[in-house]
Amino acid sequence: MLRIPMQFFAEPADGGAGADVQASNPAEPTGTARQGDVQKTEPAPPTGKTFTQEEVNKMISERLAREQKKFDEKMEEAAKLAKMNAEEKAKYAAEKREADLTARETAIQKKELRFEALNILEENKLPAKLIDCVDLTSAETSKASIEAIKTAWQTSVQAEVDAKLKSDPPQYSGGNKQTDTFLLGFEEG
Repeated sequence: MLRIPMQFFAEPADGGAGADVQASNPAEPTGTARQGDVQKTEPAPPTGKTFTQEEVNKMISERLAREQKKFDEKMEEAAKLAKMNAEEKAKYAAEKREADLTARETAIQKKELRFEALNILEENKLPAKLIDCVDLTSAETSKASIEAIKTAWQTSVQAEVDAKLKSDPPQYSGGNKQTDTFLLGFEEG
């Protein structure tokens, strides 16, 4: 059986530039590199942010400082607890639990106030970005600040609309109605 390389008979796509490469070695398929050729590959561009060694060292030292501070606080608390008797430990634990519960309750109340304020802003057709301007210390202060924002917003919008609607009287060609033949035709008719 006789094998005839069909690529040898095909016309090159680039108009003859690849014909001598195929003619020198017709059995070699096109698109492959010969043994002596060196293919240059570019490294893939780096993805994400790269850090210098100094930046990495700084981040690590900051993290270590935070963890050391937490560890020191825990050691101080453990030393304080070691000096206490059973009754004082129970009292200290109850006070700590009460402080934690108060902090959680305050956080929940702030979230509820924020949610209510967002609803009120939406009802008044005000942008939600104004939530940062609302005083969220209590329900009364938040409502009062929303009302103040609402009136200021409406005043500002109305002033801007009025400014846009005000315009100078239209100027006719040349600014003189007496010499404008087009306008004179309308006035006479």
